Amino acid sequence: MIGKFINFVLRCRLENVMAFGASVALVIFFGGAQFFRSFHLGFHDYIFILLPVGILGVKYLLQLLFSREADASENLDPTRQLLSFVQPLVKIVHDWFPFLLLSACYYSLYGNLVLRLDPHTADATLAKMDAFLIGSQPSLLLQPYITPGTTDFFSLIYFSYVLSLPLVALGFYLARNESAFRRVMMGYLTLSLMGFTTYLIVPATGPEAQFADQYTRDLMGRTFSHSVSYIISMGRVGNDCFPSLHVGIPFLLSLYLRDYYKKLFLPCLVYVALIAAATIYLRYHYLVDVLAAFIYAPVAYWLNDFLLAKWPGEKILAKSNPVKKKLSPEPSC
Repeated sequence: MIGKFINFVLRCRLENVMAFGASVALVIFFGGAQFFRSFHLGFHDYIFILLPVGILGVKYLLQLLFSREADASENLDPTRQLLSFVQPLVKIVHDWFPFLLLSACYYSLYGNLVLRLDPHTADATLAKMDAFLIGSQPSLLLQPYITPGTTDFFSLIYFSYVLSLPLVALGFYLARNESAFRRVMMGYLTLSLMGFTTYLIVPATGPEAQFADQYTRDLMGRTFSHSVSYIISMGRVGNDCFPSLHVGIPFLLSLYLRDYYKKLFLPCLVYVALIAAATIYLRYHYLVDVLAAFIYAPVAYWLNDFLLAKWPGEKILAKSNPVKKKLSPEPSC
């Protein structure tokens, strides 16, 4: 039985195995932390913890329904007709589930889990590192240059991050470039898991809270900044500073775009630079958070391709689907 299970796992897509492993680890981590630390978990905590597992469960259930080929008879029963009708939707969910899963995993940290485990943050250490690098705090040095127009501009740049991954992945998906699409999804999965791990080890709230009593100028824009700031505060995990995935993910995407559309690489780097400037100007991140992102992203890029090249399931998938640039018409594990 164990041998069959291991064989089944090795035949699955790597991103599915990583996502399932991360979900199980998250559940064990929460359960173990509750047992050993004896802190109370609220209802929303359990929802976010179990959501990744729920997504995977639904995905595998739907996959099971479509695993058998349709009967040779042309006269399909109503149930089979219904399943055939919704099959394209199931295919889309199957391909995009790492994005849904990682979103759920990210928000599982929303309930201040990190601070429940360790009430001490690393803000003082990160601030000292910034002071060592440039002699002061970047957000404090930028105060003379704060203007309403600049604040609005950087707020829009910062907010545009939420569209970067979906748009790039959707572009490859619509182009039916399976190799590029899966590399993007796997890279996102790998980098995010690396970032989440560090958030647990190095929790930090950011310069905005750390130096609140030292700022003499407010980040007030004319039109956009207040709304953007409100939306970000509603959806942001409070201890997700080191590294800055706001910078790391766009930089990772630029590395993938370089492989397929070289002319887009330079504009992407300009966008990454603007994102990096926005995170510091808006007081969300320390300079070391941004610098760490430029290390994390290439590591995830290399590690992702290394794992895809070595994973047994990829060889099986390649044999069953020799045209690598086309999305597989049938969902695989």
